[in-house]
Amino acid sequence: MNTFPIPDELAEAYKGTGHAIAAIKDGRVVDLLYLRDLLLSFSDHDEDGNGIARHVVAARLADARLGPSVRHLETLGDVSLGLCSCWEFNEL
Repeated sequence: MNTFPIPDELAEAYKGTGHAIAAIKDGRVVDLLYLRDLLLSFSDHDEDGNGIARHVVAARLADARLGPSVRHLETLGDVSLGLCSCWEFNEL
């Protein structure tokens, strides 16, 4: 699993812990978008308040509503799914 620091330039985009998709270029995060912002029915936690399983997150990636956001990120770099926490993006 690769870990990338969230740069100061993305301070407004960083919203704490949560699943996100990011554009990675030259080993740096150049943009990131949280799944909870893109898919309003998405939650980073299950009904018991625990983190959700990776396969649940992966299944949501097939949602057509992500298409425009993924295409935007592809123009900036390689697109990766991960988890933001502690000012880092951790690839899953």
